[in-house]
Amino acid sequence: MKKTVANFVIDRTSYILFMFINSILIITFYSLTVNDTVEILYPISITIFLMLSYLVIDFIKYSRFNIDIQNSRNERNYNIRCATKEQKEIYSLLKELNLEHIKNENNIVNKYKEKEHFLANSIHKFKNYISVMALIIDKGKSQEVIERDILIDIEKENNNLESSLEQVLSFIRIDSFGNDLELTNVNIVQELKNIINDNKSKFIHNEVFPVFECSENDIYICTDKKWNRIIIEQIITNAIKYTVNNSNRKVYFNIESSNEEVILSIRDNGIGIPEYDLKRVFEAFFTGENGRKIRNSTGIGLFISKEICKKLGHTIEINSKINVGTEVRISYLSKL
Repeated sequence: MKKTVANFVIDRTSYILFMFINSILIITFYSLTVNDTVEILYPISITIFLMLSYLVIDFIKYSRFNIDIQNSRNERNYNIRCATKEQKEIYSLLKELNLEHIKNENNIVNKYKEKEHFLANSIHKFKNYISVMALIIDKGKSQEVIERDILIDIEKENNNLESSLEQVLSFIRIDSFGNDLELTNVNIVQELKNIINDNKSKFIHNEVFPVFECSENDIYICTDKKWNRIIIEQIITNAIKYTVNNSNRKVYFNIESSNEEVILSIRDNGIGIPEYDLKRVFEAFFTGENGRKIRNSTGIGLFISKEICKKLGHTIEINSKINVGTEVRISYLSKL
């Protein structure tokens, strides 16, 4: 209460000074214009009485509002009593800020739950990969000479583990995207060739053949080189994963260039995506019908790609037909 009284006096200091100065000026005016003796005590008393009456009423409104403000800190939905339009405006602003805070809080909680769910599933996957590698190693120990097929199987599971770890790290780093961003002009033709070459073990182990259809050598786009690589690698991983049931396994890469836009197309001839699942493929953790058929589906790769594209200003779209294949198209600006 002492703090409230002190704050009230400080807030009303200018009003109190104004009333006293006003009274002094009026008395001075009459003393200079009227020859008779001017009464001083009476107008001063009237001024003090009226001023104190106003201040008491005003303090009741002021203190009630401030007490309610203090109580609302401990109780989120506490009803604040407003006596003036100014207080109503302040209360309206507080409610808006509170709603915005609740919304942000819920978003943070939901993101935390998403990450918790994703990390739990990922750890379970890592354990599976490690268990499979342990079984393969045990099988190899029983042989005098380790067969090449056993080493290939271990390498395949190790690649799966490495891809999953990279996916987890990318998912975690998305929230701090702005701290690790560098937009530059990138030669997408050479960069795509490098990415395909760096992922050749995935193609070889899954017996999928990459087909590069672009004849040009230099096409530049505006992007972040590291984050763009993550997008493309996620799409390549999906293309390989959902092409394994085809006898003629291929992934086609094409780049179309115009004056202001460059479109990268990555197309496979795999199992395709049902039409009723297409609208949800960019949602976090959505695996759809194919996720129940194919091992190691997480429903996070396309979500990561979509989120990175939004932050970089690229657009990504997907088209697919059952038993025909899937095409992912990424649109870039061609100039920085």
